[in-house]
Amino acid sequence: MIAGFRERFEQRHDRARALKRQGTKAIGCFYGLAPKELVHAAGMLPVQLVEDRDARYEAKSGLLPFLCGMSKNLAGQIASNVLDYMDGVMVSTVCDTNRHMLDIWVHQRAFPNLWLVRAPAKDDEGAVQYFTNELRRLAAELGTVSGTRVTDDRLRESIALFNENRALLRRFYDARPTAGIAAEDAVYIFASALTTPVEEHNALVRELLASLSPGPPRSDVKLMLSALNIPMAVDVIRMAEKYGATVVSDDFTHNARYGSAEVPADGDPFRALARGYLRVVPAPGLYPFEARAVGIRDAMERAGARGLIYLIQLYCDAYAFEYAVLKERFDRWKLPHLRLEAEATPGSIEQLNVRVQSFVESLV
Repeated sequence: MIAGFRERFEQRHDRARALKRQGTKAIGCFYGLAPKELVHAAGMLPVQLVEDRDARYEAKSGLLPFLCGMSKNLAGQIASNVLDYMDGVMVSTVCDTNRHMLDIWVHQRAFPNLWLVRAPAKDDEGAVQYFTNELRRLAAELGTVSGTRVTDDRLRESIALFNENRALLRRFYDARPTAGIAAEDAVYIFASALTTPVEEHNALVRELLASLSPGPPRSDVKLMLSALNIPMAVDVIRMAEKYGATVVSDDFTHNARYGSAEVPADGDPFRALARGYLRVVPAPGLYPFEARAVGIRDAMERAGARGLIYLIQLYCDAYAFEYAVLKERFDRWKLPHLRLEAEATPGSIEQLNVRVQSFVESLV
């Protein structure tokens, strides 16, 4: 059953194309602050834009080599017509690269519709009100594309479905260390939520939870992994396991962070969605450094992790700037951690082997 989650993720574009042939339009979401609930409430399929492992995409991107690897990979996917089925893409202002990629896609006319989701970098009441207005604007435009108006009731229903998805994944996340499920499998169980219709994914996770039973611990050396790129994270998980460790907790945008908390279900659903996304998505570049550091430390303690691997994708400013502050906190707390920096290419990742091995051995 677990293999089915990976299959859904790897076949996400084929599945979305099949749904489109049945009349369901697809909207890409790039990055974490582009609410999928709005797309769903407009009667369309939200598809998170993520990197593929195919190294040829970067060569086709047309971007300079020292720019963000994720952006180069997505630009290559567009040039290769991988995303040609999408009826539009929402781009959230998580970092400067996201913002400039939107400019390039507008110039290229890469998608029929493009929206900038202007998310403030604060979560006070003024920011929540601003983002509420932004989401109302976006909902009206999504409704125009789909032909289905995003009403308060429709949005409440979508929020409830995605809240259920987060709660189910959180239950799985809490149960995983004692159920003997490999960290790599867990990545794909979460990642499949990014592209599978939420009703279908909820049913699959409920079935998975019902089938779980206690299993032997995979290793005594337990680690937490912070990473952005799914293929790179999988490679580092495999390395850690090769040297006798297991990843029991993570700080991935699309794993633990996605399932960290639900969107509030009370009052104005647009305001609730704005408040939820600004306050429950603790992403680098948007969340206060101190809160990020404390959140990582607390997650490690809950999972019993002995050390942290902090994986930075080369040229990712958000992670690189954040690390300077996190390192100071981790050193003060005497929290064992390893900073890795690499590109999402096999040769670059393989060079990390010795450092991962040494770190794991230091924790034995």
